[in-house]
Amino acid sequence: MDNALVPKPKKEMALTVEFWRFLFTVFVSLYHFEIFFPKSRLLSSGSSAVEFFYVLAGFLLAISATSRRKRADGPCSVREAHLCAVDFVWKKFKAIAPVIVVALAVNVFVYPSFMPMGFMDKLKSFMNSEWEVLMLVGTPFGFNNGMAPIVPLWYLTPLLVVGYVYSYLLNRHYDFTFFLAPVIGITFYVYFGLNSSVILDHSVQMGFFTAGMVRGISEMSLGIAIYPLYKKFSAMELKKPAIILLSIIELYAIYRFFALTFNQAVDLNNFRRLVYIIIIVFTSFLNKSLFARLLNRRIWKPLGRVTLGMYICHYNLIMVYMSLLGWVKMKLWASAGKSATAAAFSSFLKNTGGYNEKFKPIGMTVKDCILYILLVFFVALIIKLIVFLIKKLYEKLKSVYAAKEQERFAAAAAELAAEEPNAAPEAAEGPVAAEAEPGAESPSNTVEEANEQDIISK
Repeated sequence: MDNALVPKPKKEMALTVEFWRFLFTVFVSLYHFEIFFPKSRLLSSGSSAVEFFYVLAGFLLAISATSRRKRADGPCSVREAHLCAVDFVWKKFKAIAPVIVVALAVNVFVYPSFMPMGFMDKLKSFMNSEWEVLMLVGTPFGFNNGMAPIVPLWYLTPLLVVGYVYSYLLNRHYDFTFFLAPVIGITFYVYFGLNSSVILDHSVQMGFFTAGMVRGISEMSLGIAIYPLYKKFSAMELKKPAIILLSIIELYAIYRFFALTFNQAVDLNNFRRLVYIIIIVFTSFLNKSLFARLLNRRIWKPLGRVTLGMYICHYNLIMVYMSLLGWVKMKLWASAGKSATAAAFSSFLKNTGGYNEKFKPIGMTVKDCILYILLVFFVALIIKLIVFLIKKLYEKLKSVYAAKEQERFAAAAAELAAEEPNAAPEAAEGPVAAEAEPGAESPSNTVEEANEQDIISK
């Protein structure tokens, strides 16, 4: 039978990781959201959810380098490895920068109507946003003492810098990098622990690093370090007892992460959860444990694509939510005596926004969480739609311009043929007529794309 007629087996996708991507984005959003409430009681230490994205990024780098290694004809040269590193940064920039630009525009032209800051103040903030577009908020200049228009973008600086270095190392020194990654990960985590303070912030100076950069180096290294173990386990046919044991370890890691996130105060011990995050990433991609297979559903794929927009816009939407909620509550309260519907909605919104009906300060409620996340999700969808429409418009204009150029070239060629109807090409007469000019270089296709599309940039 012809092998071309035999359908190739479909590669099983690990969509469980999209569920965790969405959930950890919600965790980060709610952690920042609760800071603005008079009392904090729900997610007192939810900042360590960012660690999930660094471990995931390191793991995906290892997958991408392994995939390129399988396609390559031979060892990767220095130049090819360098191009792979540049390609990694370019793909990230191409995927993330449009979302940042649209989010910054919304921040200037839409948010001022809901927030205490005036339009000119927001415009000044926008004029200082070149570091956001370059994704360098994680530097002292980009952070600007907390005055950056979108502060959570600090996360992207270690992602790009560490990803650039590891893209080169993995493609140039594949096996040695896997040897080195766990050493770097543990060493930098020790360095982080010895230099941390009680208030854990990404901008804290640690020698010639920031705390955010140290976290990125350590956690992306550990994400790379677990890939060989994943590769070994994925090639094994696990028996039922092994699957049960793996499932128990996975469920215990999930339980411990949530238990510590909801009950542990903010201190250095928050980063003990990194072990559980590594287990979650490992089992999600392995897709052999019971819980991972249960969550491996296509429904999480579209949610995963919205997480980038949610992460970028969530912080600035906090004051929008507070202002909008106060305005809605006042309108409903004024109409409650005339309309039963207004009275019902007014009753539903009691104890939201940080104050109860007696104007006493309270903590973040479940209703606050749901309403705020819905707002963040809705705005992220709008940003994604705007970016999609702008890209389509750009592609349309590009195709129109290319068509006009082709028409102009055809017209010029026709005009030239009309002027010289009897001209014959001289190149057809000699055996060396088709020979290339001395020194001319032929195009080279030796460098393949090293990094497949990263699902973190969806």
